[in-house]
Amino acid sequence: MATTSIHRVDEEATKDAVEKYLLQAREYMVTEYIPEVATVTASYSDMPRSYTGVTTDQTANLAIRNVDEPERRRRHIERVERAISRLGTKQQKLIRFRYMEDDYVLDYDTAAELGYSTRHYRRIKSLAIHRLAGILGLVILKDE
Repeated sequence: MATTSIHRVDEEATKDAVEKYLLQAREYMVTEYIPEVATVTASYSDMPRSYTGVTTDQTANLAIRNVDEPERRRRHIERVERAISRLGTKQQKLIRFRYMEDDYVLDYDTAAELGYSTRHYRRIKSLAIHRLAGILGLVILKDE
């Protein structure tokens, strides 16, 4: 009889990873990236400098970061929105209300707002989180 290795999902770690990803998207939605500005005052030092062969361009590095960071944030939000849109109607409503629309929303408040019993709410949320983990590639396996 052949034995096969079946990996078990670490439910708590996976849930934490998905919630962290969703809350990060929410944070990006409500905050604006403030571009960094190059310093224009030269800094001097008494220490003699020697040639290192390394050139740095502070302005170019800042310009790259100022373009890349807003784009990275936009892609993160877009990815979350696409993942949520793949869920069922009840699951989408629950995830959007709980994680995407307002800060400091509790499970109890969400269940009451949507008219679900606590048990029904937990069941829908668990399935939604599990599906989002699969869609977003955030499933974490237990080490055995």
